[in-house]
Order: sequence, then C-alpha cells, then structure tokens
Amino acid sequence: MSSIFIAYCFVKTVSGNDKFINGSALYCINDEDNEFREFIYKGFTGSNDSLIIDFEKNSIVLMIGRYVYHDNVESLGLIQTIPISALPDSSCSPEDLPYAFPLLIYTAPAVTNSYKFNDNIGRQSFMLSKRLYNPVNGQKGIESNVIVSYTNANGRYDSLKEGIKKSVISAVGRLKINKFPHIISSEIEWSYASNESKSSLHSSGTKAKSTEDFNNQLDMIEEQYATMNSQPSNKRKRGAFFSSPANPSNNTTPTTNLEELANQIRTNQPEAQQTSTNTPNKI
Repeated sequence: MSSIFIAYCFVKTVSGNDKFINGSALYCINDEDNEFREFIYKGFTGSNDSLIIDFEKNSIVLMIGRYVYHDNVESLGLIQTIPISALPDSSCSPEDLPYAFPLLIYTAPAVTNSYKFNDNIGRQSFMLSKRLYNPVNGQKGIESNVIVSYTNANGRYDSLKEGIKKSVISAVGRLKINKFPHIISSEIEWSYASNESKSSLHSSGTKAKSTEDFNNQLDMIEEQYATMNSQPSNKRKRGAFFSSPANPSNNTTPTTNLEELANQIRTNQPEAQQTSTNTPNKI
C-alpha cells in the first residue's frame, strides 16, 4: 500500500556517499506568505536501477518518494529525483521554488465509522489508516492516519459511502498538514477487499457469524435426508404384499388355494367315471 509524495523541493542540506544520499529539504505550502515545511530524506544510489540523480545543496529538485509523518516529523524515502536548477549557493533560495501544491498518493483501508458529511462546507471526508516503514531511520510499524476530504460533484462518489467499510481506497490530492496529514482529494479510487483495520475485525466477526449460519443450514438439510432414510422400510413392507418369495407367510395363501382347486378337480373326476361306467350297464 502506497504513501507517495511528489513536490518541488529546495535542498537545504545534503550528504552521503556512493551508496546513499541524505539530508533535509523544504517544500512550499502557501505561495502568498512564502510558507514552507521541512522534511528529512534519504535515498539509496548504489544500484544501477536507481532513479535518483545527484543534486547539490541549495538546488531545486523535483522529489518523489515514500512519505511518512510521525511525531510532527516528515520523512521521505527517495524513489526518484529530477534536478530543476543548480545555481550557486548565494543565488538560490526557497523563494525561488516554483509554486505547486505538494501531492500525496495514499492507499489504505478506511477507518470504521470515519465517514463525515460537513453540510456547512459542502465536503465529505473519511480517514485512512495503516502502518508504515520509515526508510530514513528504519523504524517499522509506524501508525499512519490520513484524513481525506472531497466534494461529490455530480454524485461522482455516491457509491463510496456505502462501500467504505469494506474497501481499500486510493486518494490523490494536495497534502496539507494540520493535526493530521490531510489530503484535499482530486481523485479517489477504491476496490473491495479485506483489510487489517478495525473494519476488518468487524467483517471477521460477520464472517464467523455467516459461517455458523451456513453450518446450521447444512445441518437442516442433512436432517431432511436423515428423515428420508428412515422411510424406505415402510416402502419395503408395502412392496412385500405384492411379491416377496422369501416371506413364508405370504406363500401360505397361494398354496392353500391350489390344494382346494386340486381337490375340486379330484372330486369331479370320479363322478365323470361313474357316469361313463353306468352307461354300459343300461345297455
């Protein structure tokens, strides 16, 4: 997840060797009053793939890097540098900076219940939160909170409010430091994904509850099949009424009927013989 800073900067100090470069620099936050903020930077130059171009003290450089704000100190891990001017020390000053808002690109999960709608100023806002690594001093797990405010012109971000709890959001805009880093956003993008913020803990509980409900549904289905398995014995009994040669009680009835029929035949046969024998006697 990114926290990328882009700004024209005045190099206040610079030092280093063939492997890295570090120092301090200024960027402009208000053109009318010539207000500046200072940050410390560090970049690694030992690789052939490095995008850091050497620069001098009191020069103006376009700096791009990974931004960290912690304990009121701004740090920048340099990714790329583009020198704009390299005038003699006595000729260049912070006032020579071309004025442009410092840009911050920040991607992180949104903090649960951080969405606010400010009727009086017509802006909506939320907070993004994650933990960062500071490449300047090597500190890990730094808690980073950034406020993002925006105008919802033409309902462009109507769907963001509903999906903010389960989204990873990328905000791009002007960086302004008050109590917190604040992005006055010009572009916002988001995607639905799990995250490790407080909202992810809520969704984990929801997921566990959904899993329990799902298991209960499976139990109900299995019980229905178990009921069906207890019924075939009745069907076999009904089927045995029609044919079951292995059942002796069912074979008794047809055997008795055959014997009665045979006795009737035997009874009739002698009568036929007597009639035939008596006929010659009459002759």
